[in-house]
Amino acid sequence: MAVRVVCWDWNGTLLDDVERCLRVMNAVLAEFGRPVIADVDAYRAVFRFPLDRFYADVGIEASQYRSAAGRYLELLEADATDVALHADAQATIDALRARGIAQVLASATRAPLLAAQLRPHDIAHSFDAVLSITDAYQASKRDVIATWLADSRYDAEEVLLIGDTNHDHEIADELGARFVHFDNGHQALPHGSARVRIGALGELLTVVDG
Repeated sequence: MAVRVVCWDWNGTLLDDVERCLRVMNAVLAEFGRPVIADVDAYRAVFRFPLDRFYADVGIEASQYRSAAGRYLELLEADATDVALHADAQATIDALRARGIAQVLASATRAPLLAAQLRPHDIAHSFDAVLSITDAYQASKRDVIATWLADSRYDAEEVLLIGDTNHDHEIADELGARFVHFDNGHQALPHGSARVRIGALGELLTVVDG
């Protein structure tokens, strides 16, 4: 069955924000007296969903999770660093549109922050829908994507989800959609993973056309 719609993850997949998120996370870890994460590779090796388990892996106790996550969001929203889209992001979106493929953006970010992140790139109009979460402490896109899919005219098999985390994998599997992992986002795939993967966004066109 042909791909009729691509569901994009935002942070780490279209938006190249790994270094910013690492910097903010390290600021939180320092405030909580925990060792910082050495570099991007180390961050990608430990990052995962659910977020409370990621926080536990980097030394934040369960009793501290909400305060640490809240502090992370405060620092992230205050960070005014310019963050670019990944190379070929807009060109790939435009090429998919030229093929008649619909596109949806789904983010594990609350709507106000997502809108602020989208604004400098003038990209929101490129999507048929922009989906965001309401609870930053339970950062799951699964329900909003499932609701969108149920209300859409598409079968799950016609949807290709592209993302950079285990959570994106799980959503695609639960919904029966196809999945492509983007290697240059927030989470590295385990060694030997059989997932379809790309290292540059332009490679998605080959997957779709195949």
